[in-house]
Amino acid sequence: MELSSTINPLALVLLLFVVPKIWQACLVLVWRPLMLSRRFKKQGISGPKYEILYGNLSEMKKMRKEANLRVLDTKSNDIFPRVFPHYHQWMSQYGETFLYWNGTKPTLYISEPELAKQILSSKFGFTIIPVKRPEVFILFGKGLSFIEGDDWARHRRILNPAFSMDRLKALTKPMVECTLRIFQEWRKQSNGEVVMKVDLEKEFHRLTADIIATTAFGSSYAEGIELCRSQTELEKYYITSLTKVFIPGTQYLPTPTNLKLWELDKKVKNSIKRIIDSRSKCETYGDDLLGVMLQAAKSNEHGRKMRIDEIIDECKNFYYSGQGTTSILLIWTMMLLSLHQDWQEKLREEVFNECDEHGVNGVASSVRTRD
Repeated sequence: MELSSTINPLALVLLLFVVPKIWQACLVLVWRPLMLSRRFKKQGISGPKYEILYGNLSEMKKMRKEANLRVLDTKSNDIFPRVFPHYHQWMSQYGETFLYWNGTKPTLYISEPELAKQILSSKFGFTIIPVKRPEVFILFGKGLSFIEGDDWARHRRILNPAFSMDRLKALTKPMVECTLRIFQEWRKQSNGEVVMKVDLEKEFHRLTADIIATTAFGSSYAEGIELCRSQTELEKYYITSLTKVFIPGTQYLPTPTNLKLWELDKKVKNSIKRIIDSRSKCETYGDDLLGVMLQAAKSNEHGRKMRIDEIIDECKNFYYSGQGTTSILLIWTMMLLSLHQDWQEKLREEVFNECDEHGVNGVASSVRTRD
């Protein structure tokens, strides 16, 4: 009887604890996806079938793997099936608007520009920044792209002067100098040969890292490249983690992927801290992006003050976002110019005419003298 009286309370406690958790898991993993899919279907919006826990992640991973094995047609500019094979296939099956699942998170895909414009410009608060996986913040930091409300308004108010029109015009000269420097390196590597092989992806990553380091943070070329290299390596692990199901709490476990993410994140933060410490020793902080943020760190006004951890996050955000998008745009531009060589002369003349007409720091003349 004593044993029975001991077990019963324990069983009751376990029952009270376990049953709600099981019910909650059923709601998240089965009931909610089922109900949402049915509601959207009644509105004419369907999508790929939901799989418990995984959603459509397994299907997405498989399609990406297959797309990477295909050889691109050099005569075609249609890279959408290669870059986003799952979107391409689902659009052909379910239309321009469809519902798919990132694990247990529903995602509505919209490809109609006017509909997207209506949603983004709405003042009713329909659009919010969705909760992101922890890996996103490791890569991008919690900068302007991911904060909301008063914090977003404060950061925007502080950073806005660094992007004034006069300030942007003044950046033209250092950008040209960075570009001409890489041209000089290419000439040295060619040794006078007419044809040479260049890994444009690698070179444009270097160029954009150099430009961002120089114009936004006033750091040296070597510091910018080191930070860029760490961010690029961090990106690889981040992309790998996206195809895995995220279970809350696993970001704290010392798994091989997490250990590498933590190590690379520490390297990135240390690189940024070195740049910040170097600037902090100067008599004046300057009026570039880093200078504006360091001035805010010394401010006594609550609405114009930034903490050091916020400055580090903004640096990560601008470094990665600016470097990645710009380098990809340059690579794509060079590929199109190579495929359509008649465009090269048209572009060259347009650049020379515009630069000479508006007197953009002698850009055209400096390029002409090096042709």
